[in-house]
Amino acid sequence: MVDILSTILTVLLIVVSILMIIIILLQSNRAAGGMFASGAQTAFGAGSADALTKITGGFAAVFLLICLGLAALKSSSRTTQAAAEQLNKEIAPVVTPAPAADPKAAPANGATPAPAAKAPQPAAAAPAPK
Repeated sequence: MVDILSTILTVLLIVVSILMIIIILLQSNRAAGGMFASGAQTAFGAGSADALTKITGGFAAVFLLICLGLAALKSSSRTTQAAAEQLNKEIAPVVTPAPAADPKAAPANGATPAPAAKAPQPAAAAPAPK
């Protein structure tokens, strides 16, 4: 589910990016000097926002929201995967070691087997004081 939503948001982000580039390139260069131009239309002039400027702002807001949504989605999926891996490590079944080979059996390569080590005997328990 997360992968499908991530793919949809990524495709939508690409489409919004391309449309935003086109809209920005369509805007006319009203003031040739940019912010330092003198005249009626300055960088923060009253009522200077026409239709293309408003559309550009809308696309920028959508772009930002999609980016934040993708970041949150990817972050939550990584956290979920990390938690699942940690849980699997903690619940992993205990593997019992394979039984030891018969010490009296000859090795396959014909070598003399090493003598088997004897397990230590438990010490005799001392009587409890009364």
